[in-house]
Amino acid sequence: MSRLLKMAALTAAASVFALSAQAETMLISNDPGPNRGVRAEAVSHLSTLINEASGGALTVENNWGGALFQTTAALDSMSTGVADLGLIVGPYIQSELPELALGGIPMIKASPWVMMSAMHELFTSYQSIMSRMDERNLVFVNFYALPTALLGCNAGQVASVSDVDGVKISRTNSMSDLFQPLGGNMVNMPIYEVYQSMQTGLIDCTVTYGYFASATQLDELLETITPIELSSSIVLATVMNKDAFESLSEGEQAAVLAAGAAMPDFYGEHLGRAEAAAIDAMTSGEGSVRLQAFSEADYTAFDEAAQPSSETWLADAEATGLDGPAIMDEMLSLIEKWNAIEATEGVPWERS
Repeated sequence: MSRLLKMAALTAAASVFALSAQAETMLISNDPGPNRGVRAEAVSHLSTLINEASGGALTVENNWGGALFQTTAALDSMSTGVADLGLIVGPYIQSELPELALGGIPMIKASPWVMMSAMHELFTSYQSIMSRMDERNLVFVNFYALPTALLGCNAGQVASVSDVDGVKISRTNSMSDLFQPLGGNMVNMPIYEVYQSMQTGLIDCTVTYGYFASATQLDELLETITPIELSSSIVLATVMNKDAFESLSEGEQAAVLAAGAAMPDFYGEHLGRAEAAAIDAMTSGEGSVRLQAFSEADYTAFDEAAQPSSETWLADAEATGLDGPAIMDEMLSLIEKWNAIEATEGVPWERS
């Protein structure tokens, strides 16, 4: 859907309410993150879009820091209606909802905007996924992508994949799994423990992101960062409880869905700017972090290293009755489609 069509959908949804006053409905939302940073801004923007598209009939009360339920309980909590809107996270529910974890598998190069657009289309057009969301009593709203991953090291040990063998690397997400088949000495930990672990020498390197490294002062410990130019990871999805969704009028339902469809453009733009600013700050000036690049040969090795993650996902998909190979093929096709749109038309916020 083009940016103009997305804006038209929002306008059309809002116009439903323009001729008559509406009773206000409060939607209760749960987010596991803090109320700060670029994604929190996007969550608040989604709430604003829902309010505007519904002509003020819908408002959203955002509860931050997992105030209503923890991330590990999000799927069941949203299915049973503990909240009306909420974030679910793919790695925590891969055995139950592997289609969401699909976005975390390293695939062909794709920007956050491409990945959000591709996954949004997959979740709103692929019938088996739509049916499974329905069975879970959920309605898909939108995705949040991560920026391009960076391998950050505190002593510049890794300039190519041939240097990975024996290096102590934190295992915090699926992108980290690329380095175990390459000989990395993987150390399991939450991402919020990375700073202290690097400071104490427990790890030498970590997969991170520019804005996160800057916000947590991890950049002060890094000597090098090397972008991993594969698909942007996308395992965070906003969903709505189906019972709550169906209690809304058709116009209100359209407002929620139109707001979700507009989010790849908004978040893609703001995430990209925040990430570029963070990397520029990290790599500029005296004592700055050195920016490196992996070679074509390194990416051939990454392709092989990603196979175990793909095989694990396919096994989880089969165990839940999904046609994993067909869904993965469809996802790759959608990434190629949106990559082509980005290459020929540019990203929406830079178009004339």
